[in-house]
Amino acid sequence: MDSPAPPEIRTTEAAAPPRAAPVAWAVLAWSAVALALGLGWAAGLLPPGVPADDGFGSLYRAWGTGAAAWITLALGAAGAVCAVVMMRPGRGGRATACAAWGLSAAVVVLFVTGSLLAFLGYSMIMPVVGWFVPGLPGMWVEQVLDPENLGLFFFAAGAGLWAVAGLSALRAARGACPDCGRDHGWTPGAEHATRVRALRVGRIAVAVACLSSLAYPALRFPWLLGLTPGMGDDFAGVLRAEPGTLLLGVGLGSAAVAGTVLTTGLVLRWGVRFPFWAVGLAGRRVPVALAVVPATAVAVALVAMGRSIIVQLALGQQGMTSSSDLHTWVFLGMAVWGAALAVAVAAYAVRRRGECSVCGRGLPEAEPHDLRAAA
Repeated sequence: MDSPAPPEIRTTEAAAPPRAAPVAWAVLAWSAVALALGLGWAAGLLPPGVPADDGFGSLYRAWGTGAAAWITLALGAAGAVCAVVMMRPGRGGRATACAAWGLSAAVVVLFVTGSLLAFLGYSMIMPVVGWFVPGLPGMWVEQVLDPENLGLFFFAAGAGLWAVAGLSALRAARGACPDCGRDHGWTPGAEHATRVRALRVGRIAVAVACLSSLAYPALRFPWLLGLTPGMGDDFAGVLRAEPGTLLLGVGLGSAAVAGTVLTTGLVLRWGVRFPFWAVGLAGRRVPVALAVVPATAVAVALVAMGRSIIVQLALGQQGMTSSSDLHTWVFLGMAVWGAALAVAVAAYAVRRRGECSVCGRGLPEAEPHDLRAAA
């Protein structure tokens, strides 16, 4: 019996030199804004976009906000150079990819603190808890517009952009498809083997992420019983006197549990097709971005929380580490949770790649149970 014909592969070898990828323009724009912010902070024309106090492990409590201005200028200048190199034919090779990833890591280490996780957590519970805690919605809006948080959002977005830019540069260096990342050595067998490996790695990463995620709810749910692990007996009186504190703590613990449930979708069928309880969407394909984008944001925020604890311990800052050793270890462990979630998201994205509309490579999308059966 004749073997099926391989899929048609579209090439652009005879075409004009490739245009700069949109992500190159995006990181160039980010770098330009970083330069403007650095100049504005250095000249005192703009309020500092970094916390000068503890700020969930802000380095600028020790270094001063002036250092933030000069570091931002340096990142903006380096980013502009890297972005221009990415726009050239060939886009700088693997060195450019490493530089882009280095910029992403530097932005996270220098500017992205645990405040990002706190903001995401409160945003998740706001639709429910906001009805019962007076003034909470207004406080949330104030936090969104606070210059320090606007700076946090800007740098978090920059970290994501530079990570994507590094991937784009690596694909260009390999001569791979800029859209899906498959190169000229692609074969259906290799694609299937990659999906099977991605499922296996994803299942391990999801297991680690889910186990790690249960530590925080274990600190907060006992509040319902009047128990305050790691907070001392006096805090129980605070809970009784301020019901809003109890609601916030249990709400954030519930958000962590909800995140755990959603994480399992990265390796289960309902992460590919909406489940029966998704009214109006049941059976439809889950857009890849709907899972990847929010999960990636949470992963970055979790890693940033762990990074903040390390900074607080190293610099002797007061904050989450001053509550108890138990809280210190739980919040430090969030870095493990975030790293495992990042691996799970990457494996999910690789597994969900279908046929590419740009290069023509790829196989029809497969669901987890099909890959397990084939393996």
